[in-house]
Parts: sequence; structure tokens; C-alpha cells
Amino acid sequence: MIGYGIIGCGYAGRIHADNLEKLPEVRLAAVFDTDYERMRAFAQERGTSMASSIEELCGDKEVDAVIITTPNNSHVIPAICAAKAGKHVFCEKPVALSLKDTKEMLDAAKKSGVRFFAAHTTNFIRGVQTAKVLLASDAIGKLLMIEAVHTDWAGPQQSIGWKQMKTISGGHLYHHMHEIDLICQLTGLPVSVYANGINLVHHGTGYGDEEDAVFLNMKLSGGGFASLIIGSAFHLGDHFVKLQGKTGGILLDFKNSVVQLENGQGKTLYSMQENEPEDEERRNEYRKNKQDAGKGFGKPGMKTSSWMSTIFYKELLCFHNIIKTGNVDPKYKSLLDGSAAYNCVKVLDGARESMVSGLPVRLEE
Repeated sequence: MIGYGIIGCGYAGRIHADNLEKLPEVRLAAVFDTDYERMRAFAQERGTSMASSIEELCGDKEVDAVIITTPNNSHVIPAICAAKAGKHVFCEKPVALSLKDTKEMLDAAKKSGVRFFAAHTTNFIRGVQTAKVLLASDAIGKLLMIEAVHTDWAGPQQSIGWKQMKTISGGHLYHHMHEIDLICQLTGLPVSVYANGINLVHHGTGYGDEEDAVFLNMKLSGGGFASLIIGSAFHLGDHFVKLQGKTGGILLDFKNSVVQLENGQGKTLYSMQENEPEDEERRNEYRKNKQDAGKGFGKPGMKTSSWMSTIFYKELLCFHNIIKTGNVDPKYKSLLDGSAAYNCVKVLDGARESMVSGLPVRLEE
């Protein structure tokens, strides 16, 4: 029996708690949240104990692994505390809001000999896994360029959550790092990044303070290029990643929940999610979530979509099997050896620096 502790009893914490109940030989041993009432309700619902502090949870002998689902700027303390206590760490994305913090967390885990798992959810989407297989099979030849877009329009919110506050979430750039992670997973760390970003229209009551339009251009180590547009200032929004190869292309169309391959043999379509009901559910969410920037900002108490729950389950199962057996699936090695966390945050930090300086930033440095 493996005991888990959850630090952060909000939206993501609830998804992970639900999925822990689906895993064999697992128990939720303890939870902690700075919001006592939310923690109490969470613990009562799950039939588990409450810790009075991060230190108490990490020191609990019934806890073997810690799941961190706190706001983005508060991963460092619980991750280091858990590692020093000899607990394996499952850390929600982004791992941290700076390369310095990321290094401290990973160094603590390495020093203590525990596993540190970067929960980069996109790696567990069926359509992304399909695209990786197609690339490996030379279905589009050498990958030359990547074009990514994750945009929509966000109206005023009734209440401003931490995800809309730049100092806490890192803004769109850090909180919606999935496309950057995918680019790094497919091509390695880019050579350089040049970025522009500004808050164009979201000012006043009902809005946070993050940049609502961010543009990145990256030079890839293989000689090609990648671009990313992200934000909530776009009335004509979209969400896709296009992989352009020497002999064909792959479209990861998240908004329409389909993967499209085009090459000399014609056009082939693949599911994005696990099945057609999940694909249709995701399509419908983009139609309905205009008020929430089309990005599914989760809030405490919000019902989780089936497709999202499936992805979270797959990544948690991956982590669980690793700490249970010690075996790491080669497909997910980068999530365990630190390279996925490092590469992603290097690009994000470089983009943030470029937005300030107005100059390209070389990432190897």
C-alpha cells in the first residue's frame, strides 16, 4: 500500500484525489491547504486526515509520495520539504516560475534519492502520443517548423483567481506552458527565443494583470523554427500545433479535437482524446467556455471534464508505477530526469527576459 499526501485542495487536487481512488493498493493518507475550511471539507469528503502544516504532512510516516497542486509560485517549499523528508514528489505544472527555483527543487530530490515528476499533462494526450509515433515513423520526413497557437477572448470574471495574477501564475506564458513543453519534447531545447507581450485590452474591474497577448519566435537546434501565439485578447481564437516536415505535415487541432496527417499518401485523421465522446466533450467546451478564455481555468468546486480526468489519471498512473516498480517508460524519461522541467522553464525565462530587453535570448547560456 502506497500512501499519498496532497498539498493543495483546490481544482487539481480534487482531480488527483478522484484518480487515486481508481488506483490499486493506494490510500490518500493526508492533505494540507492554507484555506482551512476548504481543507476540512476536502478531508471529510475523502475520509482522510488533515495536516496542520506542510512540514507535518511531509513528515507523516504514512505518506510515501506528495502531490503538489498549490498555485504556481508556491511549489518550491513543499517540493523541497517533501524531498528532504524522503518522499517522492509529483509536481503540477509549471514546476516553478524561474530556472533557479526549478534547480533547487530538482537538486533536493536528487540529493535525497527520491523521484521528482514534472506533471506536464500534454504528454499524456492520445493525439500528442500519436503525433510522436508518426514523427518517429518518418511520416512527414524531417521536422522543419512548428507553429503553435493557443488564443481566445476572455470577458470580465466575477472574481479574479490566482491564475489571472501574473505574480502568482506567471501569466499566460508560464501557466499555459503546454505548447512550449511540446516543442521541447519534439525538438529539444531551442537555440534562442525572441518574445513580445503586453496587456492590450484587459484593464479594470474583472480582470487580472497578466499579458493578454504573447508572441514567441524560436530558433531550433536542428536549423528550423518554431512560433507560439498565446493569450486572451483574441476574438477569433484558436488552439492548434502544426508540425511541418520535409514530406508532409501533422495538425494537432485541439479546438476540434482531431489529429490530421497529410503526406504523399493522402490525408488521415486520428482521435485527439481517448474516444469520440471525449473528443466531442472537448469540442463543446471550446464552444461554451468563451467567458473563461477557452482555456478551462479550473476553479475549486468546478466539475472536471472526462477528457481532462483521463489525462490526469494517465500521468498519475505513470508516476505511481514508477515509484512502485522503479521502472521508467522511456517515453516519459524526460519528466523524471529533470530535462523536461529545465528545458521548459529555460524557454519561459528566456521569453520573459526577451520581453523586457526587446532582444533575442540565447538559451544555451
